[in-house]
Amino acid sequence: MLLAVVTAACAAEQPQPPAPPAPTQGVTVVEKLVLPFDAYKTTPKQRAVLGNAHNRLLVACMREHGITVTPPAEDPKTLAAIDPGNSRRYGVTDIDAARTHGYHLARPPAPNTTDAWAAKLPEQTRQRLYGTAADRGCVDQATLGLDKGAPKADWPWLAQQDSVTLEQAAKDPSVVTAVKRWRECMSKAGHSYASPEAAIGDKRWNLDQPQVSEAEKRTATDDTTCKWSSGLVLAWYTADAERQDKVITDNPARFSALRANLKQRLKRASAVLSADEGR
Repeated sequence: MLLAVVTAACAAEQPQPPAPPAPTQGVTVVEKLVLPFDAYKTTPKQRAVLGNAHNRLLVACMREHGITVTPPAEDPKTLAAIDPGNSRRYGVTDIDAARTHGYHLARPPAPNTTDAWAAKLPEQTRQRLYGTAADRGCVDQATLGLDKGAPKADWPWLAQQDSVTLEQAAKDPSVVTAVKRWRECMSKAGHSYASPEAAIGDKRWNLDQPQVSEAEKRTATDDTTCKWSSGLVLAWYTADAERQDKVITDNPARFSALRANLKQRLKRASAVLSADEGR
C-alpha cells in the first residue's frame, strides 16, 4: 500500500528554478532496500516455525477437550513468495513488476488459511477454538504456550515506529526535492501527476479488480523509472534508515527486549516441534 508522499505544491505560474541533480551513490536496486528495523522482524522461515509450533499447541489443547483438528501447515516458501519486503514501502519501486502488474500487487495475496479453515469447522469446535472473554479458547492458549518464558516486548510499538519513520522521512527536504525531480521526469514522459500518491490513486486504475490495463502498466513503469532516476527512492530510503537508526539508538532497552522475546519464542517453538516429531 502506497503511503502518502509529502510533496511541494503544484507548480506556480512563475517559472521554477531547475531541481538539483539526483544523487547517484547508494542503493540502486529494490533488493537492497534493507532497513535497520528489519533485523528485529521475523523472516518467512521464522514465521513458519512460530506458526507451525502454534498449530501443534493448538491441536494439543483441542485434544484435551476431546476434539481433533488439523490446522493448515505454514510453508516457509509460500510465506517468502507473498512477502514484499520493502519493495512497496516507497510506492512501486520494482520496474519488472510494474511492467507486468502496473500498480497491482505483483505477489499473491496472503492466504487466510487459519480463518478459512476454521470457518468450515462445526460451531461447537469453533467455540472451543476461539473461546470467550471469560474462557480463553485454544488459539489464545497456544499463543500463551508459545510465549512461555519469553520476556515482555512491545511489538505494537515497533510497528508504530515503523510507520512514523516512513512518514517523517517523507517530510525530509531531500525527499521533497526528489519528488520535484520525479514530477519533472513524469511530465517529460507525458504524465501530469503532482505526486506518486496521485499516480497510483488515478481513478483509471481499479486496483480491486485483477485486470491491469496497458495504460496502467506504462504509467507504473514510468513512475518506477522516474523514482529511481530522480533519486526519490534513494532519498526516502536514506532518510528512513537514518530515523530508524536513531530510534534504535534512543531505545536500547526496548530493542533488546524485542530481540530477546523473539529469540525465546523461536527456541520454545523449536522445542515444541522437536518434541512432537519425537513421538
